[in-house]
Order: sequence, then structure tokens, then C-alpha cells
Amino acid sequence: MTSAKEILERNITAVNGRDLDGYLANQQPDVEFVIPGGITFRGREQVGQYIQTMWAAFPDATLTFGQQILSDDGAATEVVLRGTHTGTLATPNGPLPPTGRRVNVQSVSILRFEDGRIASEHVYMDQLELMTQLGLAPAPSSGD
Repeated sequence: MTSAKEILERNITAVNGRDLDGYLANQQPDVEFVIPGGITFRGREQVGQYIQTMWAAFPDATLTFGQQILSDDGAATEVVLRGTHTGTLATPNGPLPPTGRRVNVQSVSILRFEDGRIASEHVYMDQLELMTQLGLAPAPSSGD
């Protein structure tokens, strides 16, 4: 039986290595991938298209894990994305041209596993933090 840690390591290694085939092989054929904004991708084809758009928007991006809670059939993991926005980012409100800004964004993913692969992943991320780091929203005041 494949452990949660092994599944997650395969995933992050494939993403950081820009190995789309390896990434998709780690997903169930009918995988569900949910991101902020109420967007749900279903199946390897849709998820693969999304991953490729993220690679295009942040070609130097890398992911690292923070704290994790692992079980036989699921996981909760902190994820940190670091990269430079040098490509167009597809958003629900239309394409966002490159800003050239570096980002360091934390998120949390809740994953469910079936037969040694990811069956679903729900990503929770502070979109305002991302927009602020891209220079598209004002930084919050310090309250002073």
C-alpha cells in the first residue's frame, strides 16, 4: 500500500520537475481539483490544462511542503509557492498580464486518496495575499 507521504512526494516532485505525465499518473482518472474562486476541475485533462497554465504564468515556480497531517486515505498539507510572475495568469475575470513580481504564497491543500493516487484536492489560499504580492492590491495597513 502506498503511503500518503509517498503520494505527496510524487506529486511535488512531478510539479517541480514540470513532469506533466508523472503528475497526472499520480491522479485518479476522475480526480477533482478545487481552487479558490469556486473553480472545480474534473479529470486529468482539465487538471493538466490548469497545471500547464500555472507553469506558464510562473515558469520558475517551486512548491515546498510545510506542516502535514497524514492518514491512510487523506492528508492536509501546507504548501508554499515561490516564483516569478512572468507569464499570463488565467483568472475567472480574464487574463492577467505578467507583473514580473516574485511571490511567496502559502496555501493549504486537503487531499483524499484512492488506490495510491489522488482522488481529490481542495486548495485554500488567501487570494488577497497573492494580488498584493503581484502589486495589484494595496498592502494592508499596519493598524498604526
